[in-house]
Formats: sequence, structure tokens, C-alpha cells
Amino acid sequence: MLQDCAAVLVGPMFGGNVGAAARAVKNTGLGELVIVAPSYPDHEEALKFCHGAEDVLEQAPRHDDLIEAIGSRQRVVGFTARGRRRRAMQSLRAFAADWVTQAREKSVPTALLFGRERDGLSNEELDLCTDLVWIPAHPDHPSYNLAQAVLLVGYELFTAGLEVLDDAPRARPRMTRTPRRSPPASAAELHDLSTHLRQAFLGIGYAYPHTVNRLMRSYQEMFSRARLHQREAKMIRGLAHQMLWAVEQIDRANAADRSRTERTKTDDDTSG
Repeated sequence: MLQDCAAVLVGPMFGGNVGAAARAVKNTGLGELVIVAPSYPDHEEALKFCHGAEDVLEQAPRHDDLIEAIGSRQRVVGFTARGRRRRAMQSLRAFAADWVTQAREKSVPTALLFGRERDGLSNEELDLCTDLVWIPAHPDHPSYNLAQAVLLVGYELFTAGLEVLDDAPRARPRMTRTPRRSPPASAAELHDLSTHLRQAFLGIGYAYPHTVNRLMRSYQEMFSRARLHQREAKMIRGLAHQMLWAVEQIDRANAADRSRTERTKTDDDTSG
């Protein structure tokens, strides 16, 4: 149960990372965000980056001491890119599979520890961990941004949980609203549509009197294959209406320009 996992940010330095981490917590169903000894000065920046997860950020417990923050947790997981010779490390995916297997049997209150943006978790902080986990990355740049690390960890736990946890949520794309049903366009509506389009095409110069019949025949064949509904026919007629309106505005503007030019010429002739 991912609600048993808390993302614990140790000494975060930038509000944007804290806000984005709050959003990652909500995206992936982790239990809560915990903030330890923060040094970022701008809470407004954190709010800007936590869009939709303001509740997670505002409810996040804040502690001055790490032991105080993790004292009740049975499993404390430190995420680090630095291997230690005397401690075994797991990759993130292996840890996620191991965690959800254990969580399926019993509740596992867990703290997921993420270190400071500049230098990560200290040796003393890593000594408090029951597990050390590394997130695979390209060797040219093996450290992740703080908020990205929280998101990756939450995602791996979430997807691993989908396969084995009985209480895992159903993950599926958000579906768009089904459009209103519309009956097929009638013969009269299709005829009016073609007439309207013909006027628009002639008005904008897309067709000429000697080519418009052939062009409209192609459009009518296309509309027949598409089996347009009334709503779709109205949409296309709306486009034709707007084209004719634009032509009218251009004609008015041109007429006004001609009128001004003629008045100017008349004034010049009179003054001469």
C-alpha cells in the first residue's frame, strides 16, 4: 500500500523542487511528503510548481531533525548515486519489486529519503537507512534533480504495485467527454452546405467561375464518403460563413482606402 510510503526531503534548497516533489507524490499515490530542515526561502515558488497538489504541500509535516521525521518508520530507504563498499545496494526497479512483495503480506511504514540538491544525503544520514537504492542513469550525468528522483521512485513503486497489490488503483487514460449524438445530415442540408461553400470559395478566390463546378463535385464526393452528421455539416457551414465575413471586411477596408485616396487627390487638385 503506497500510502505507507513517505517521501522525505532532507535539507531541500529550492522551493520549486519541493513543489514539484509534492506533485510527484500526488501523481504516484505516495502517502505524504515530509520536509526536514528546509533552507529554501520562497514558499510561493513551491506553490507555483505543485499545481494540483497544493494540499500535499500544505499538509507536509516539517521537522528540524531527521530522526524525529523517520522514527516510527520500519523501513528507511536512502537514494544515492554513491556506492558504499560495506553496504549492499539495489537498483530502483529491484527495490520496488521487493517492497511491493513485502507490502502485500503486511503493512510496511516506509521513509523514502532524498538528499540535498547539491550533495545528496550525508554518510551519517545513509547510516540510518535500512536500504540503499540507486536510480540507474547515464554515467556521464548520474545524479537526478530532486523532484525528478521523487517522481521516478513513486512511478516505479506505483507500476510495481499495479501488478501485485490488491488495493492498487485502476490506472487508465483520462477519457474525453463523448460528443452529443447527432443525426445524419439530410440531402437538403448537404445541398445548402455545398451552396454555402461554393460562395465562400468564389469569394476568397480559392475557385473561379470556370473551375468551381469541378471543385465542388470533389467536395460533394468527399462529404458522401464521410456520411456527415448534422453537427459536422453546421461546423463546415460556420467556416464558410466566416470566410465570407472576412471577405466582406476586406472589401470594406479597401473601399475606405480608395475613398481616402480619392479625397486626398481631390484636395491636392483643389489646392493646386
